[in-house]
Amino acid sequence: MNMETLKLFLDIASLKSISKAAQKSHITQSALSQQLKSWENTLGSELFVRSNKGASLTEAGIIAEKYVEQICKLYDDMITEINHLQPTQHELSIYAIPEVCNYALPCTLYEVKKHFPNFHITLNEGASSLVEERLLIEEGDIGFISGPSPKSELSSHMVFSDQVMLVASNTTVCPDKITLTELPNYPLIWSSQLHCVQRALNAVGELKLNILFNLDSLEAVKLAAIRGHGLAFLPYMSIKKELYSKQLKIIPIDQFQVNNDVYMIKKQNQRCDNDTKQLVRYIEKTLIDTLC
Repeated sequence: MNMETLKLFLDIASLKSISKAAQKSHITQSALSQQLKSWENTLGSELFVRSNKGASLTEAGIIAEKYVEQICKLYDDMITEINHLQPTQHELSIYAIPEVCNYALPCTLYEVKKHFPNFHITLNEGASSLVEERLLIEEGDIGFISGPSPKSELSSHMVFSDQVMLVASNTTVCPDKITLTELPNYPLIWSSQLHCVQRALNAVGELKLNILFNLDSLEAVKLAAIRGHGLAFLPYMSIKKELYSKQLKIIPIDQFQVNNDVYMIKKQNQRCDNDTKQLVRYIEKTLIDTLC
């Protein structure tokens, strides 16, 4: 038995899957199964019930998990204290939906870097589902998604809300305000990334929208709208500069508003050192005041 085996055991218990734990640790499933079997033989008890649905803890496994978590925490605390004896480079990996990654967090991370200069911080872009997936396999430390996560393994709380606006090129001829029933009369450049728009439209009934094309990139949607190819729903944080320079204008929809509620997510009981915990707490505390 070694620390690697113990941490692999916790990964299996958390992910409820030997194959996912093997994938996370970049080892083969057979190698992981052999390590686990060797440890079970040492303990004289099976720790997991294997089935086609995954791996679930036995009674012995539940007891082992309780003590292994304590052992791993003590080990990590020991490593942290030893590392404090000399300056070291820490890493923090953040995953965020595109509008937050590209338009909100860069200013926050600039402030963070001033207070935590020994941290190497990476910011990665992805849809909400990808962000959740990366945090579950612990490739990311914290994430930012649209709406709360339905996954019980992740904790989530709302950190800010951004309004999503219907916009058009300043040269596009259209009324200063429209009704929701008039929306299908206008060509739309759509972004599948903004699930909050679709949810808000579904809540008020079916509309047969005139969608010209669907683009993955919010920047591509914005550029197409600026060039007058159609109207588009875009987060306010992504169009502030274009509104100020009068490249775009807002087309209010009577009695209809879309809010993109951004939630910060973390994996429940994720193992990390004290420095990382302090950094995450700092981001939580200062985020709303440091967004771009």
